[in-house]
Amino acid sequence: MKPLVVFDCDGVLTENDSSWRVLHEFFGSRDNSYFAELYEKGVISYLDWMKIDISLMIHSFGSPIKRKHVEEAFSSIKPKKSAAKVVDELIRNDYHVSVVSSGIGILVSRICRELGIKDCLFNDVLFVNDELVPGGVARVPLKEKWLVIKKFAESKGYSMKHVAYIGDSKWDIPVFKRVGISIAVKPCGVACEHAKFVVDNLEDVLSILNL
Repeated sequence: MKPLVVFDCDGVLTENDSSWRVLHEFFGSRDNSYFAELYEKGVISYLDWMKIDISLMIHSFGSPIKRKHVEEAFSSIKPKKSAAKVVDELIRNDYHVSVVSSGIGILVSRICRELGIKDCLFNDVLFVNDELVPGGVARVPLKEKWLVIKKFAESKGYSMKHVAYIGDSKWDIPVFKRVGISIAVKPCGVACEHAKFVVDNLEDVLSILNL
């Protein structure tokens, strides 16, 4: 049985390691690690963290943030050159390819469209009258990504042992521990220690999957 292939997006299919960090840099705010620690400890929810991050962006920008501003922030981010080749080869060989990302939908959905990946799960920021406001839809909370993937895989007729997951960060470690094939793409920090395979180039995924 060919595995269900699930990609993370930021840092795996694209060069940027965090779509949230891209927005912080664009709007002049700071991705404060303190709030990441609060989320990791369970003090705040992932949606709370999203609201805080967006509030920081709006405050730093000093004026309303429109959808066009968010799109502009992401406009220079493209898929890795190797991503199209890898995805095309997998689809051509009848692998079910998907993306499950805790990144922001405006970027992740575009990357999926450009690569021809139909099944994509991601988080959405919230716009009211075209203006970014604190809030959103947390479909893929970082700590629960493994559970999101499990539910998605089962909906497609796969067990976790028949999932190949490609990630790159410490948040992917719980997924690595539960799937049949875990692949970390460098640079992957501590996550490298928990994946069955560690690759320098995304194209190496093809040989791991016997293509």
